[in-house]
Amino acid sequence: MSTVKAFLIEPMAGTIRPVTINLEGSYAEIKDFVKCDMIDIVRVNGLDIIVDDNGLGDTVPCLTEVAGAPTPLAGNLLVTKSDRLGELADVTEAIEAVAALFVIARPVLRPVIVVSERPGVIAAEIARVEIILDRSAPKVLEAAEA
Repeated sequence: MSTVKAFLIEPMAGTIRPVTINLEGSYAEIKDFVKCDMIDIVRVNGLDIIVDDNGLGDTVPCLTEVAGAPTPLAGNLLVTKSDRLGELADVTEAIEAVAALFVIARPVLRPVIVVSERPGVIAAEIARVEIILDRSAPKVLEAAEA
């Protein structure tokens, strides 16, 4: 069975890792990686990024921006390439170079705690919660199988 090398970006974990796709039955395997029922392909920077076709239509906990893409993407992203005939091919770029093209944007809650002191009592309470937008490239994970 023939396989191709790809990279899986999991924005909720903030990671990118190498994966292999079996060419036989690849559609089902791709949907499993992306965690969706319908896929779409966004072609940017010579890469084919496979996404959930309905990803931006749902409530999303984070978004991923791609250098050169007009809109952010939602959900897991499978970074692949295609040959001249449009068939899946190995991603030959280094994983670090691919990771640098992506920025994951997700909200982070930061509680503001106020300490009040009264005679004999020291209490802390949350006065408010600030929402901060964390923006970072995915962390590169090495392959579990090499």
